[in-house]
Amino acid sequence: MGVVSDKGTIRKPHHRETFEALQILVLKISPDDVAGAQTEFGLIIDPELEDPTQQGELGEIEAMITPRSRLIGRKYNYFKRMARGVLSLLGLWRQGTKLRRRLAREIFKAGDVLLLSTRDSDERAAEKLELLGLMPLWQRELDVMRDTSKVWQALLIFAIALISVIFFNINIIVAFLLCVLAYAARRLLTGDGMYRHIEWPVVVMLGAMIPIGGALTSSGLTLTSANFITTYLSEVNIAWVLVVILVFTMFISDLINNAATAVIMAPVSVQVANQMGQPIEPFLMAVAVGASCAFLSPIGHQCNTLVMGPGNYRFADYWKLGLPLEILIVCISIPVIMNTWF
Repeated sequence: MGVVSDKGTIRKPHHRETFEALQILVLKISPDDVAGAQTEFGLIIDPELEDPTQQGELGEIEAMITPRSRLIGRKYNYFKRMARGVLSLLGLWRQGTKLRRRLAREIFKAGDVLLLSTRDSDERAAEKLELLGLMPLWQRELDVMRDTSKVWQALLIFAIALISVIFFNINIIVAFLLCVLAYAARRLLTGDGMYRHIEWPVVVMLGAMIPIGGALTSSGLTLTSANFITTYLSEVNIAWVLVVILVFTMFISDLINNAATAVIMAPVSVQVANQMGQPIEPFLMAVAVGASCAFLSPIGHQCNTLVMGPGNYRFADYWKLGLPLEILIVCISIPVIMNTWF
């Protein structure tokens, strides 16, 4: 049992505490015993909550709020309106800790884990999870994707697009645009789904970072950075120059988005290559590898943020595992780059 305070927090009642009328209590009770408790103790269910005594077999689902979820920045009332009685919210975990505050006042964040109940069919529950941008973690045999033929169709179309780019030198933008159109033609992707699955924050950020990359070049900062690198590393082996670019790109990628890191570091690596009279391809590859290896912090990549809550990870857990992994990547990627281009 818990008592809800005026601030919305939940506390344990004192041993001799006297309850008052209209006081809000949180009870852990079987749905079959709810009606008896209401009659015996004179309790009523908060109208903001779903009625747990409704008919049907109760099932529980644990689902995580993904970075593209509609619930981010919203409260319980929005969840209730979108769920339309198919899903009910029972609990919320954030970074491995169960919240002891009223769920009706809590603002949802990416990575939160929700404990949901449902009495509807698996198909309806799966549709609501997809609509809300929730990823099931544990469920009652929830069949999220029944038609496996669509999976094979999607994989085949995507494989054709990749093969056309790799072996037939078709422009990658054209190939993947045709891939999306094929998905739409085969009804593998709906019009609403196209807009819902686009990473709009990344698109906007890249649009903002491209002018910044141009400004770095036009202002001379890119040239200054390249001069700094070549001045101190002009006498060393080219492999050590690639190591510096790779490690520095990894470091920046742990602080900002990896796509933005590539936009910033690509002009610098090109300038370094030109000043050293070397081909630009190995330097750009070092940037590409470094920007893809953001393992030292939960903010470097959205996947890092996504697993932080369900895995109960702390900030320090990332660099403890990420640092050896990044060292291993440097030790493998530099010899491969050197062997390919030099």
